[in-house]
Order: sequence, then structure tokens, then C-alpha cells
Amino acid sequence: MKKLSEYIMFICPGHMSSGRAYLCRAWIKLSVIATILISGCIDNTYKAPATSCEEDSLKANTTFAGIRELYKDEVIRITEDLIIEGYVISNDKTGNFYGTLHLQDQPEHPKEGFQVDIDVRDYHLLYPVGKKVLIRLKGMYLGKSRGVFKAGGVFTNAGGTLSVGRLPASQVNEHIFVSCDEPGEIVPEMTTIEALNDEMINTLIQLNNMEISPEDMCQPYAVAGENGTDRVLRDCNEQEIILRNSGYADFQPEILPRGNGTVTAVLGKYNNKYQLIIRDTNDIKLNDGRCGGVVYSCNPPGANATLGYVRAMYQGKAVNISENIKVRATVISDRNFKNTDSLTAVIQDKTSGIVCEFTSEHALDLGDEVELTLLNTTLEEINDLLYIKNIPPENIISAVPGTLPEPESISLSDSLNVYESRLVTIGNIQFETPGVTYSGIQTLTDCTDELKMFTREEAVFAGDTVSSKKGSITGIISKNKNEYHLRIRNPDDIYFTEDYEDCLGGTNLMITEYAEGSGYNKYIEIYNAADVNIDMSGYVLGRDYDGDGNYEYTLNLSGNIAPGEIAVYAHSRAEIFQGEITDTHGSALGFNGNDQVVLMKNNNIIDHMGIPGGENWGVDKTLRRKTDISVPNISYNENEWEEYPQDNISGLGIR
Repeated sequence: MKKLSEYIMFICPGHMSSGRAYLCRAWIKLSVIATILISGCIDNTYKAPATSCEEDSLKANTTFAGIRELYKDEVIRITEDLIIEGYVISNDKTGNFYGTLHLQDQPEHPKEGFQVDIDVRDYHLLYPVGKKVLIRLKGMYLGKSRGVFKAGGVFTNAGGTLSVGRLPASQVNEHIFVSCDEPGEIVPEMTTIEALNDEMINTLIQLNNMEISPEDMCQPYAVAGENGTDRVLRDCNEQEIILRNSGYADFQPEILPRGNGTVTAVLGKYNNKYQLIIRDTNDIKLNDGRCGGVVYSCNPPGANATLGYVRAMYQGKAVNISENIKVRATVISDRNFKNTDSLTAVIQDKTSGIVCEFTSEHALDLGDEVELTLLNTTLEEINDLLYIKNIPPENIISAVPGTLPEPESISLSDSLNVYESRLVTIGNIQFETPGVTYSGIQTLTDCTDELKMFTREEAVFAGDTVSSKKGSITGIISKNKNEYHLRIRNPDDIYFTEDYEDCLGGTNLMITEYAEGSGYNKYIEIYNAADVNIDMSGYVLGRDYDGDGNYEYTLNLSGNIAPGEIAVYAHSRAEIFQGEITDTHGSALGFNGNDQVVLMKNNNIIDHMGIPGGENWGVDKTLRRKTDISVPNISYNENEWEEYPQDNISGLGIR
């Protein structure tokens, strides 16, 4: 049976370069060891593969600084036989480094560092920390990315420009050679945040009196699955620096330490900001007391704050909550009907209510009693509505079915600011415009005061028609740009059983004739069926386009109209009516038979003609309202009208 050394000599012949032969032998031995481990025929002690080297003839002939001087603002291919040497300071064993090999020129008190991108996993087995390596740069590419020089392979960007990428694994052993020297000790350079400079990039440094910022306290090293998560370190002078951690590192889920101490890391830079990259958690030793004696606990206490207390923390500008407080409240919004977006929930306790915005979709249902820790969240107003923002889902300590708070009974004349984000009930109320859909903004009225109601177009019931009756409504008081409005959770919040009330007391104008004649012969007749004079200011005649419900073509009415009096309005180019015309307008009276026509008072529809959706309900005809109809109708009813042929205006101006 052949010995392992004989197989190695066969596969890795002597004519190979020394560095390449070293890599070849190392990989074969690793493969053999892996095979033995899988078969279970080896103990649990890992022994690094033996090394062999023949690189005495390979000598460095330039420095890191000399290589950087070759760069002239664009990626270049190195054509000279240049060789640099350095000491490995990075380690990819935990996965916080991936495909980047970092070197400095001396084991202690380095003057400069360098980065080489390689497509090799577990390179720590070949290039352990402290190992001296030599890099033959001929054929490699040199570039600068966001302030950091590096060498490696190359790839072409979408615009045709070149960028330095990882050196392919098949080429690594042609460029990277390992010294025969045993790995030495790398002594990190002690420094401060203020003393950092670009000469220290890609060297191992140590910062003292460091601690995790309050904003990142009790968070994991990184967000799982993110290529990089920025955490903030600061010293006792409140100078800050970024700690960059991979979401794929072995230590990703571990909670950041809470004390003060030393941080050892490879110094990097991204654009104009320095950042630290640790090899493993042994590089962070934060075991002493924090600056100022502040003590943090990552174990949330029992509920120790009310929503009233939380709201009082807001004093007109965003607040980062650094207290480790917890609230207990009930969810009063209903995610299943989608009248709130998937990231938000409204909660209420005995003192107040507030909107919570999570960093990802939550699973809180209407009526859930939720315990929530607020550490590292933010209090902020969005369009004048107060939110708790940036809540990670893991801040939800518990959520169990509970009991909804009793809605507070209010009237439209009450001051609504005390009810913001709370559940209320309003009685003796109706929609000002029945027959419309929920979607968007609708007006609620008690015939004295008004309140807007908002429904998201994504809500399950957005396309349903609002009730034409009167009664009570339950919902959440919300706010947008200093104006309060109501938001219902689902259609069950509306309990309208009483007859609709004519808030205007019958003193309305009404449309009594519609003529869609030939050419521009378009006419509308308006009649005062009341027994009082009516001031027409505030009334508007409008039409939409092809039944789209957007009444953007309008004519503002003016003057007074006596009881039983008629006003005739015509297209500005109409010509067949010889009687008195009150006013003309080209756009508002430019209907063509599939446009809806409305009469509005104070922006509310009081009389309506037509069918939505572009149906040709009024083409080439005259419609005259029956004389026994004496009140307007916000919903078009063709049974109220008599039809006459096109251009028949014999009754226009007569009632």
C-alpha cells in the first residue's frame, strides 16, 4: 500500500512552484483528514496539516505604499513582477470576514496595511493570523473602492467599467505564497477614535474605554441574513465608530455586551467613515462598568410604564427611547380588514393610545393583550400623528387574546386631541353623502358639526357602499396634517338603523331639467322648491368625465333665487333656447350623455343625475323632472324623470 507521501509526490510534482506545491500538499492532507473524520476513525483533536516550504528565493521587492502609488483613479492590471509581503491579521473562521484577506507590514507597530480579495473559503486554515505571506502581484488587478485600496481579480460592471473582485480559487496558488516561519503574535496598535487615519486602514488596532451605544443595546451583533449590519461603538468622550458585523457570522444572534472595555479589530473604511471588523467575539472585551456608571439590563421588566407616560416623553421632536421600559396594552386595530397597513397596529391602555410601527409585518390581532418592550425604539410624529417607530418584532414579549377597552362616547363638538389613537363611539351621526363607497375620505355629520372618515383603498370593504341611514359609529381617532379624522376597523363598527335626516331642512335647490341636444345645445334647469329665498353662493353645478365620479368641471352659482323661481344654465355656445339664461359655462355644461351631473352645496352633493362608469344614460335626449317631485335626490332615480326627444326644450324655464 502506498504511503500518503507517495501520493502527494505523484499529485504534487516537484517542478511546481514552492507556494503552489505547499497549497497542493495542504489541500490533499486536509482531504485525507476530512475522510478519516467522516469515517469516525479519528479522535476529536484537530491537528493542522504539516507545512513544507521552499520559497526562500521569493523576496519582496516593493511595499504596500509602492503598490498604491500605481493607482491612477481607475482599475489597472499589474504587469510588473512586483512582490509584497505582510502578516495576516484577518480570520474567516467565524464568517465575519468573507473572501477578504487583510495584511499589515509588521507584526507590531505597523506602518500600513493591505487587502487582497480571494475566492477561497476557510482561508484561515491556509493563512492563519500571524502568518507571513508573500503576494506576487503580476497579473492581478489593483483598485480603490470607497476609500480602500485592494488587489484581486476583476469583473466588468454593467456600464463597462472594471472593478476589483475576488481572485479565482484556481489562481490563488499562483499569487499567494506562505512563509516557512511559524505564525507570530500580532500586537494590535493601541489608539483612539480621534487619532485614526487612512494609514491605519487594514491594520489591527485596539480601542480602549469603548461601549455599545444605547441605541444598539440589547440587540444581536447583526440582523440575520444581512450582508452587513452597522452597530455603533462609542467611548467615554462620546466619540463614535461603526462596528460592522455580518448577518452570516457564527456569532450573529448573540446579544451585544453591555459593559465597557477594549475592542480589537481590523480597521476599515466605507466612504468617509471608519469602521471596525472583528474576527470573533474574543476581540470584544466589554466587562467593566459603563461610562457614567449607567447600568443596562436586557431582561425586560414587568410593565413599568403607561402609554400616557410614553406619550409625555415626546416634546415636539423625535425621541430615541433608551429606557428599558415595557408597556401592556390592547390592540384596537384590525389587521385582517387591512384598514391599517401590515406594519402598524394601534394599542390602547387605561391612560391613552398610540400607533406602533414595526420593522416587519406583525401578527397582532384585534383584542390581543400585548406586552411590548420599547428599548431602542423611536417616538416620532408622522403628519402630526404620534408613533412608536422602529419596533423589531422580537420586542413583542407576549400577545394573548384579551378584552377590548370600552369605547368612549363622544360628540363631534368635543375636543378630539385627548382621544388621539383611542377607541371612541359617536352617536346620532350619518354620512353626509350616502351612496358613495368607503374608499378615501367621507364626511360624517350630526347636522351641526362634521368629522372626516378615512378608509384605505386597500381595505377589504373599501369598495362597499356606505349606509344611507343614521345611527352610531365606533372607530379610532387619527390625525393627518393637524386635522383629526375617524378610522373604522371593519364595517361592524357602523350601526345605522334610523332614517336619514335632511340636515338642510328642505331649503335646497334641485335640478328639474337636463337637455343633451345637438351640437353645443346643452342646458340645465335649477328650481327653488322651498318657500324661502335661497342665496346661491356656496352652490356649485358640476360634472365628471365619462362617469368617473371626479367632478372637476364646475360652475359656481351666485345671486338669489326666489321661491318657485327657475334658473337656466347653458353651454357657452348653445343657441336654440331663446329664453332668459342665468349663466353659461363651456366645461361644466359640456356633458355628452355619459357624464354624471351634480348640484353641490358646500362641496357636498345634494342632487345627482347619471350613472357611474361611462354608461350612456343621457345621450341625445331631454329629461324633465316630474312635477310631483319636490326634493332633490343624491342618488339618481330615473323614475323621477320624463324623457323627451333631442332638442325638445319646450318646458325649459317653466315648472
